[in-house]
Amino acid sequence: MTEPTEIRPVNWDGAPFSGRLIGGCLDVLDVLCGTRFDHVKEFADRYQEDGIIWFLESCDLNVFAIRRALWTLKEAGWFKHVKAFLIGRPGVMGQVFGELNQYNAVTDILGDFGVPILMDLDIGHLPPMMPLISGGFGTIRPVDGNISITYELK
Repeated sequence: MTEPTEIRPVNWDGAPFSGRLIGGCLDVLDVLCGTRFDHVKEFADRYQEDGIIWFLESCDLNVFAIRRALWTLKEAGWFKHVKAFLIGRPGVMGQVFGELNQYNAVTDILGDFGVPILMDLDIGHLPPMMPLISGGFGTIRPVDGNISITYELK
């Protein structure tokens, strides 16, 4: 069971949006960036007409590590063609160092894209840990203070 959460939207007017879903755990993605396994830019270019919806979360990164990982992926060009970011609650929930918290660690880096950022989603390492289909075409809609994601596998 999980504590009730409230989605924290940034740059989102509540209108539905669609795109190709890709993402995962920052703890792992940060390590893969720039290796021979990194084909993210090719994927983003292949589906640029769909646009990319990134889903990201972290297991045990602190707020500084979350910020560094996002900066690394941004500078590597991973967020090319981004339409939105879906951010799961981090495993290290509620951590604060000085003025840096789990929210501005994300928005300070990703806010420059001017796309919707939906934070505190039930994706990732905290229950209920709802899975997302990486590579699927998803449509995100608001539903009673939460979101609905429908998939089209094409």
